[in-house]
Amino acid sequence: MGDARDHDRLERPIFVVGSPRSGTTLLQNLLCRDPSVFKLGRESRFLWHRIGGQEVTGVFPDQRHVASEYLSEAYRGERAWTPEEQRRWALRSTSQGMPAQYLDLPHDLIEALRTNDVGPFAESVQTETAPFTLPPLDATWATDTDGPVRIVDKDTGHCWRLPELANEFPDAKFVFVVREPQDAIRSLVAGWRHPTWFFTYRLTTSLNITGYSDFAPWGKHWWNFNLFPGWEGLVDAPLEEVASQQWGAAISPVADHGIPLIKQGRAIVTTYEQIVSEPHGTLGAIAEFTGLNADALIGNGLDRNYMSMSASAFDPGSGDIRSFAERVRSLMDPLAPYLASRFS
Repeated sequence: MGDARDHDRLERPIFVVGSPRSGTTLLQNLLCRDPSVFKLGRESRFLWHRIGGQEVTGVFPDQRHVASEYLSEAYRGERAWTPEEQRRWALRSTSQGMPAQYLDLPHDLIEALRTNDVGPFAESVQTETAPFTLPPLDATWATDTDGPVRIVDKDTGHCWRLPELANEFPDAKFVFVVREPQDAIRSLVAGWRHPTWFFTYRLTTSLNITGYSDFAPWGKHWWNFNLFPGWEGLVDAPLEEVASQQWGAAISPVADHGIPLIKQGRAIVTTYEQIVSEPHGTLGAIAEFTGLNADALIGNGLDRNYMSMSASAFDPGSGDIRSFAERVRSLMDPLAPYLASRFS
């Protein structure tokens, strides 16, 4: 836990916000290329759970507490892992029982080291899992520095705490990421069915989600990705319905609370498709908005490993995703006027 006395060192944080499987991790990774910013190395859900600020509880801890926790976890990575170091880390981790699929590694290496473990967290009591577990190398930790600390933070749970974040961090910048709903929902469905990633909440409520609970032995009690208002009514629904409602539940508060922030000049919105198809223009605009170094963000192109994680790389099953996507597509309409001109 951080020291509340240094909470005021946290300045101009950048919050990346969007639905799961919409490119938020890709964008966070790109923004963290700027050497001036600090990061947590993974989605900050672990931090919010630790201080009691879960997505739908309505609890927002004291700002000093939140800022202090951020400072205690934030670091700058001074160098990247080499391929050989990645391989040594993977070999050591897999030899100790960690599935290769769960590591933050290039997919070709994951395939080469793939284990036979299926659902390793099915009997776990942990409340947060993340596939991005490669530790920092030669890190500079925020607590070991003096002066202001600027972080880039991504958590899909921020969709439900936007008013509090905006109020408690008045100098914060917000970058919203949305994705074409059919692709996002397909990727959510695939993520639910992935054997080693995205296990988020072990519930006491029994799940009977068609396409998930009858597909995986852990599917009776593990809820993947965010809990959201109304999730209790979906424990007997088909997986495609759960995923579409999960996407919609994240987009609605982004539209409701994000548009006022955009109008105030405190937020910007982009799409996964814009990042992928127009990376230079999109990242250049985001860099200008946030005050980051555009050359650092754009210099090495897109991160293909994180792009593949954002893609529908895993079997989503055979359900009719398109019809479910059409039911919720209109939720994105309020954001449309703020997308077209900014990144063209």
